[in-house]
Amino acid sequence: MTGFAQSTLGRLRALVGPRPLLCPCVRVVLERADGAILLHARADFAGMWGLPGGHIEVGESATQAARREVREETGLAVGDLHPFGHASDPAVEIVTLPNGDVCHYHAVLFHCTGFQGEMRGDPLETPDLRWVDPAAAPLPMMPHVRATVDAFRRYRGGAGFQLL
Repeated sequence: MTGFAQSTLGRLRALVGPRPLLCPCVRVVLERADGAILLHARADFAGMWGLPGGHIEVGESATQAARREVREETGLAVGDLHPFGHASDPAVEIVTLPNGDVCHYHAVLFHCTGFQGEMRGDPLETPDLRWVDPAAAPLPMMPHVRATVDAFRRYRGGAGFQLL
């Protein structure tokens, strides 16, 4: 894609405006050997941190979207992706974006421990990247991101696939 206006969501938004939309997306928890997970500063929500991820495009699988989004946001190429949950709880997954658009996210949640490349964020989308302890995760996160990190911790604790 060459930009938001050409993306599936961008073309749909041109037709429906800011009305609430169901938005299929992915979130990826990249985990280092020491257990730290990768968070990125959100350029669109100043002061907030998120997980690599984004919208699934028409003609793209959730796995393909996860690989693309991680590459775009972190510069890293991921290996095996393991789904650990699905998030759709309206209490946290309905988000009003800074431009007024409303999305009800339906996110496939992936875990990945195998990745390679030079870590670098796109300054327009991802101005900073940090490895953090998921148990502490002291950085401010949006509620749906915090819920995903909490679900990941339960998953790593043996709780199995998480439905949020």
